[in-house]
Amino acid sequence: MSWIAGNRWLALGSLLTPLLGLGGCVEYTIETTLNPDGSGVRQERMEVGKNEDLEMAPSVFLELMQAGPEHGWSHEAGVDESGDSVHVFRRATAVKDLAGWSGQSGRVRIEAAPSSRARATVGQVSLGEVRLRNTIRVTTARVSDGSTAYVYRETFSWENGVDVVVEGLLRSFQRSLEAVYPALTPQERGEIVGFARARLWVAVEEGLFSDDSDEESLRARAAEETLRHGARIIRIRYPRATESSMREVFSPESFGDSEDLTTFLEETVPGMNLAANTELRFRLRMPGRVTGTNARERDGETLVWEFSPLDALAAPVEIHAESVVVR
Repeated sequence: MSWIAGNRWLALGSLLTPLLGLGGCVEYTIETTLNPDGSGVRQERMEVGKNEDLEMAPSVFLELMQAGPEHGWSHEAGVDESGDSVHVFRRATAVKDLAGWSGQSGRVRIEAAPSSRARATVGQVSLGEVRLRNTIRVTTARVSDGSTAYVYRETFSWENGVDVVVEGLLRSFQRSLEAVYPALTPQERGEIVGFARARLWVAVEEGLFSDDSDEESLRARAAEETLRHGARIIRIRYPRATESSMREVFSPESFGDSEDLTTFLEETVPGMNLAANTELRFRLRMPGRVTGTNARERDGETLVWEFSPLDALAAPVEIHAESVVVR
């Protein structure tokens, strides 16, 4: 039996277009109910489909998604409407009181790499330090008219995720630099690559991974600034190097080769690749009347959010709702 991660990345624009089109393989639903007394319940369900294009061993899936029985999950195998095999995981958690909600933080986790590779490093980051996790905060307050206000806030964010993706974007550039200018010392190459890394981080801060960014322009600027800096170093070893020849190495494409990045994700951080193929549907029922929320959809009295865990790479995804109960 094989479990897989298909080819879908929802939030990083055209950098990763080869990952688009085949659809996600994990449907993850979280049903959360907050009661007037501060208690509540969370019911989680993951349905895992099959795709022959990319296989993942069950043990790896369980570890990356923290989906084993030691984390409170049950599992059953079945068949979907098309006759294909599916695996369904369920977990139900009762929250006894208001203080208990903070204990649900960190329960939703996706590890970037299995524990066997936790000590491996990408750039300055250990793979064991890269993961998606949730944080929950629920508060209540008495209002002057005697009613009670409730605020539910849950965020999903990646720890060290951008660091890893930036290193993936640099892989093609580093290989080209080493192949075309082999006489550069490790220190000289390190200075150029370090500058390129810093410029890509600036591009990230300016919105490189956001849906509405001018991605091509941001990568082009990073490449151009790195070229100006790197040319001075390269000409020490290669005094006849021309600007046109160097542009073949310092091109915008070398700062985000999609095929190379896809391979990097699959081989180095399979958990991020799996997250890219997961669709998370979050359903929240608040006590009383909802007075404010960033939910994009409602299903009767239930607030609904839909996103990919990779949407949280550039900035945390936040679930936010406020309500009031009149006494």
